[in-house]
Amino acid sequence: MGASIWLWLSGAVMVITAILHSTGGANSVLGPMLAGGNPHPDMAIAPTLLRYLWHALSAFMVLSAVTIIWPDTPRMLVIVIGVFWVGLGAADIITSKFAHPGWVPMGIAGALAIFGATR
Repeated sequence: MGASIWLWLSGAVMVITAILHSTGGANSVLGPMLAGGNPHPDMAIAPTLLRYLWHALSAFMVLSAVTIIWPDTPRMLVIVIGVFWVGLGAADIITSKFAHPGWVPMGIAGALAIFGATR
């Protein structure tokens, strides 16, 4: 299955989301959260682990983008990734009650991937 324009658009939204998550999100959420010190004083590695996991999630977003635009990626895998992103957006809405803006690009990226895989 070749990558259609829809898959390229989905991949672009995923990469933009990853960049915003890793830069702006880390500064506006992670920074203030850790500014008060270790949130788990009994676990010395907690601040480092939180930073690592934050940026690892951004890396997985980029990996999703690469996977869906890869020419030989099976259509069903692209659909699964798209459904996963839509699910992440829905979970974001539920948990943040629309306060976190991440549901918008997650939903768009997922929908574009599903649409592109089914064209």
